[in-house]
Amino acid sequence: MGALSGCQGTAERGRAVHAASKPATATGTTSDGSLEGLTAPEISRRMWETMNAARSMTLDFSGVLRGKPAQMRIAMSMGGKCAAAVRQGDWKMQIIRTDDGASYIKGDAGYWTALGPKGKSIAELAGGRWIKFPAVSVPGRRLAASCDLDGFLGRMKLDHSSSTKSGTGTIGSQPVVTIRQKDPDGTNTLSVAAKGKPYLLKIASDKGELTMAFGAFDQPVNVTAPPANQTVDLSLFGGDKGLDV
Repeated sequence: MGALSGCQGTAERGRAVHAASKPATATGTTSDGSLEGLTAPEISRRMWETMNAARSMTLDFSGVLRGKPAQMRIAMSMGGKCAAAVRQGDWKMQIIRTDDGASYIKGDAGYWTALGPKGKSIAELAGGRWIKFPAVSVPGRRLAASCDLDGFLGRMKLDHSSSTKSGTGTIGSQPVVTIRQKDPDGTNTLSVAAKGKPYLLKIASDKGELTMAFGAFDQPVNVTAPPANQTVDLSLFGGDKGLDV
C-alpha cells in the first residue's frame, strides 16, 4: 500500500495510497446492525458506507514517504475545515483551513528548503509565521483538496471483493473484526469496529510500510485563523506564481 493520496500535498508529494471506491451496498446486512454472520466483503462494504456517512474524523499516519519515515495527524471534515501536523526527517510543518476557505501553512526552515531552490528565501520571508492562501488561490485550492474529507475518501480504493476474514481483537477497549485485503502494492489488514457503528479504525500494510489509524468520528473540527501578527499574506511571495506548495 502506498502512502496517502490526500497526504501528497500535505506531506510533500508522497506516494499515493490506494484508497477508494465510493460506497457500495452491503448485501448481507443483519437486522441488529452487527457484523456477525457477514462475509468479509460484506463487512468491508458495510464499513465503507459508515466511513462515507461520517461528517468528520481524525487520521494518524505513520509510514515511509519517498524513502523517509513520516508521521502525520490530521483532523478533517466534510466542509473542508482541517488542522494537520506533519513531520518527516528533519522538517515539520502545519496546515490549517478555516470556515471561510482560507488555508494557512507554517513550516520550519527544513520544510521550505525541501521544496526546492526558492525554499531558503521563502523561509526568510515567512520568518516562522503562517503563510495565508486565499480560497481562490492555486495553492489554496490544492490545500483544500488535501483537507476535504469527502475528497480524501474519494481517493481511496478498497478492493472489497478481495477481503478475507483474519480474526478478532481490540483497539483500546473497542472490539474489532480484522479483514485482509489486497491492493496493487500488497496486502493490508483492516480493523473494523465490531461494536457500535462499524468504522474503519486502522489499516496496516503487511510490509510494515505504513499504518493509518482513524478516530474522533463526527466530532467537531475546531480551527481558528492564526493572529494577524503571526500571518504573512501570499502576495509577499509574488502571488500564485511566486510560491508552489
